[in-house]
Amino acid sequence: MVDGPALVEAHLAGLPEPQQGTLRSLREMLISVLPRAEEGIKYRMPSISVRGFGVAAYDGFSNHCSYFPMSGSVLATVSGIPEGAATLQGTLQFPIDNPPTLALVRRLVAARLAEISDVTNGKRLVFHADGSLKAEGSMKDGLLHGKWRWHRRDGSIMRTGSFRSGVQTGAWETFDADGNLVSSKTH
Repeated sequence: MVDGPALVEAHLAGLPEPQQGTLRSLREMLISVLPRAEEGIKYRMPSISVRGFGVAAYDGFSNHCSYFPMSGSVLATVSGIPEGAATLQGTLQFPIDNPPTLALVRRLVAARLAEISDVTNGKRLVFHADGSLKAEGSMKDGLLHGKWRWHRRDGSIMRTGSFRSGVQTGAWETFDADGNLVSSKTH
Protein backbone atom coordinates (compact mmCIF):
# COMPACT_ATOMS: atom_id res chain seq x y z
CA MET A 1 0.00 0.00 0.00
CA VAL A 2 1.36 3.44 -0.94
CA ASP A 3 0.92 6.10 1.74
CA GLY A 4 -0.28 9.66 1.22
CA PRO A 5 3.10 11.42 1.45
CA ALA A 6 4.60 9.00 -1.09
CA LEU A 7 1.74 9.71 -3.50
CA VAL A 8 2.25 13.45 -3.07
CA GLU A 9 5.99 13.09 -3.61
CA ALA A 10 5.46 11.06 -6.78
CA HIS A 11 3.01 13.67 -8.10
CA LEU A 12 5.40 16.55 -7.42
CA ALA A 13 8.35 14.67 -8.94
CA GLY A 14 6.41 14.50 -12.21
CA LEU A 15 6.09 18.28 -12.51
CA PRO A 16 8.56 20.45 -14.42
CA GLU A 17 10.59 23.20 -12.81
CA PRO A 18 9.93 25.82 -11.60
CA GLN A 19 6.46 24.50 -10.64
CA GLN A 20 7.99 21.53 -8.82
CA GLY A 21 10.19 23.69 -6.58
CA THR A 22 7.44 26.22 -5.98
CA LEU A 23 4.96 23.54 -4.93
CA ARG A 24 7.53 21.75 -2.76
CA SER A 25 7.97 25.05 -0.93
CA LEU A 26 4.19 25.39 -0.53
CA ARG A 27 3.98 21.79 0.71
CA GLU A 28 6.64 22.50 3.35
CA MET A 29 4.69 25.56 4.49
CA LEU A 30 1.45 23.58 4.79
CA ILE A 31 3.17 20.82 6.76
CA SER A 32 4.78 23.40 9.08
CA VAL A 33 1.38 25.02 9.71
CA LEU A 34 -0.47 21.68 10.07
CA PRO A 35 2.12 19.18 11.35
CA ARG A 36 -0.50 16.55 12.28
CA ALA A 37 -2.51 16.78 9.06
CA GLU A 38 -2.84 13.96 6.56
CA GLU A 39 -1.32 14.28 3.11
CA GLY A 40 -2.82 12.61 0.09
CA ILE A 41 -4.19 13.05 -3.38
CA LYS A 42 -7.70 14.48 -3.80
CA TYR A 43 -9.17 15.46 -7.14
CA ARG A 44 -5.87 14.30 -8.68
CA MET A 45 -3.91 16.96 -6.76
CA PRO A 46 -1.70 16.93 -3.66
CA SER A 47 -3.82 17.80 -0.65
CA ILE A 48 -3.76 18.15 3.09
CA SER A 49 -6.64 17.21 5.38
CA VAL A 50 -7.48 17.40 9.07
CA ARG A 51 -9.67 14.65 10.55
CA GLY A 52 -10.98 13.85 7.07
CA PHE A 53 -11.79 17.45 6.13
CA GLY A 54 -9.89 18.83 3.15
CA VAL A 55 -8.01 22.00 4.09
CA ALA A 56 -5.97 22.66 0.95
CA ALA A 57 -4.99 21.20 -2.39
CA TYR A 58 -2.40 22.55 -4.80
CA ASP A 59 -0.98 21.85 -8.22
CA GLY A 60 1.06 23.22 -11.08
CA PHE A 61 -0.21 24.20 -14.49
CA SER A 62 1.55 25.45 -17.62
CA ASN A 63 1.32 29.18 -16.81
CA HIS A 64 0.62 29.25 -13.08
CA CYS A 65 0.36 27.26 -9.86
CA SER A 66 -2.83 27.05 -7.83
CA TYR A 67 -3.87 26.75 -4.20
CA PHE A 68 -7.35 25.36 -3.60
CA PRO A 69 -8.76 26.03 -0.10
CA MET A 70 -11.27 23.17 -0.56
CA SER A 71 -14.11 25.66 -0.27
CA GLY A 72 -15.58 28.28 -2.55
CA SER A 73 -15.95 30.86 0.20
CA VAL A 74 -12.58 30.91 2.01
CA LEU A 75 -10.74 33.26 -0.35
CA ALA A 76 -13.34 36.00 0.10
CA THR A 77 -12.59 36.05 3.85
CA VAL A 78 -8.80 36.30 3.59
CA SER A 79 -7.00 39.61 3.22
CA GLY A 80 -3.57 40.26 1.78
CA ILE A 81 -3.75 38.40 -1.51
CA PRO A 82 -0.53 39.59 -3.20
CA GLU A 83 -0.19 41.32 -6.53
CA GLY A 84 0.47 38.83 -9.28
CA ALA A 85 -1.99 36.37 -7.74
CA ALA A 86 -5.52 35.90 -9.02
CA THR A 87 -8.58 34.48 -7.31
CA LEU A 88 -11.29 32.78 -9.29
CA GLN A 89 -13.93 30.25 -8.37
CA GLY A 90 -12.34 29.23 -5.08
CA THR A 91 -8.81 29.11 -6.48
CA LEU A 92 -5.74 31.18 -5.72
CA GLN A 93 -3.52 31.27 -8.80
CA PHE A 94 0.06 32.42 -8.33
CA PRO A 95 3.18 32.65 -10.51
CA ILE A 96 4.95 29.37 -11.29
CA ASP A 97 8.11 30.59 -9.58
CA ASN A 98 6.69 32.47 -6.58
CA PRO A 99 4.77 30.56 -3.89
CA PRO A 100 2.42 32.32 -1.47
CA THR A 101 4.04 33.61 1.71
CA LEU A 102 3.90 31.62 4.92
CA ALA A 103 1.77 34.40 6.44
CA LEU A 104 -0.81 34.05 3.65
CA VAL A 105 -0.81 30.25 3.94
CA ARG A 106 -1.45 30.60 7.70
CA ARG A 107 -4.42 32.93 7.02
CA LEU A 108 -5.84 30.58 4.37
CA VAL A 109 -5.54 27.56 6.67
CA ALA A 110 -7.04 29.45 9.64
CA ALA A 111 -10.00 30.56 7.51
CA ARG A 112 -10.64 27.00 6.31
CA LEU A 113 -10.38 25.54 9.83
CA ALA A 114 -12.81 28.20 11.10
CA GLU A 115 -15.20 27.31 8.29
CA ILE A 116 -15.03 23.61 9.15
CA SER A 117 -15.79 24.50 12.79
CA ASP A 118 -18.78 26.67 11.88
CA VAL A 119 -21.52 24.19 12.75
CA THR A 120 -24.80 25.29 14.34
CA ASN A 121 -26.55 21.89 14.39
CA GLY A 122 -24.74 18.59 14.70
CA LYS A 123 -21.17 17.62 15.59
CA ARG A 124 -18.73 20.51 15.84
CA LEU A 125 -14.95 20.24 15.76
CA VAL A 126 -12.80 23.17 16.87
CA PHE A 127 -9.10 23.21 15.99
CA HIS A 128 -5.91 24.66 17.42
CA ALA A 129 -3.95 26.76 14.90
CA ASP A 130 -1.76 23.72 14.11
CA GLY A 131 -4.80 21.67 13.08
CA SER A 132 -4.88 19.52 16.20
CA LEU A 133 -8.28 19.02 17.78
CA LYS A 134 -9.12 21.62 20.44
CA ALA A 135 -12.73 20.71 21.22
CA GLU A 136 -15.50 18.44 20.00
CA GLY A 137 -19.15 18.19 20.83
CA SER A 138 -22.71 18.72 19.69
CA MET A 139 -24.50 21.89 18.72
CA LYS A 140 -28.23 22.54 18.65
CA ASP A 141 -29.65 25.76 17.19
CA GLY A 142 -26.27 27.49 17.56
CA LEU A 143 -25.79 26.50 21.21
CA LEU A 144 -23.51 23.91 22.78
CA HIS A 145 -25.73 20.93 23.57
CA GLY A 146 -24.72 17.48 24.76
CA LYS A 147 -21.31 16.07 25.65
CA TRP A 148 -18.16 18.10 24.94
CA ARG A 149 -14.44 17.35 25.26
CA TRP A 150 -11.52 19.79 25.17
CA HIS A 151 -8.04 18.67 24.15
CA ARG A 152 -4.51 19.97 24.59
CA ARG A 153 -2.33 20.40 21.51
CA ASP A 154 -0.70 17.04 22.26
CA GLY A 155 -4.12 15.36 21.98
CA SER A 156 -4.61 14.63 25.67
CA ILE A 157 -8.04 15.37 27.12
CA MET A 158 -8.10 18.49 29.27
CA ARG A 159 -11.79 18.73 30.23
CA THR A 160 -15.12 17.00 29.69
CA GLY A 161 -18.64 18.16 30.40
CA SER A 162 -22.15 18.54 29.06
CA PHE A 163 -24.43 21.35 28.02
CA ARG A 164 -28.15 21.72 27.66
CA SER A 165 -29.00 24.59 25.31
CA GLY A 166 -25.71 26.37 26.08
CA VAL A 167 -25.86 25.90 29.86
CA GLN A 168 -23.38 23.66 31.70
CA THR A 169 -25.05 20.62 33.19
CA GLY A 170 -24.04 17.41 34.95
CA ALA A 171 -20.52 16.34 35.84
CA TRP A 172 -17.54 18.37 34.63
CA GLU A 173 -14.08 16.87 34.92
CA THR A 174 -10.62 18.36 34.39
CA PHE A 175 -7.54 16.21 33.73
CA ASP A 176 -3.80 16.81 33.79
CA ALA A 177 -1.63 16.04 30.76
CA ASP A 178 -1.11 12.45 31.99
CA GLY A 179 -4.85 11.80 32.10
CA ASN A 180 -5.20 12.00 35.90
CA LEU A 181 -8.39 13.56 37.24
CA VAL A 182 -7.57 16.98 38.74
CA SER A 183 -11.06 18.23 39.59
CA SER A 184 -14.69 17.25 39.29
CA LYS A 185 -17.70 19.51 39.66
CA THR A 186 -21.41 18.94 39.17
CA HIS A 187 -23.62 21.65 37.70
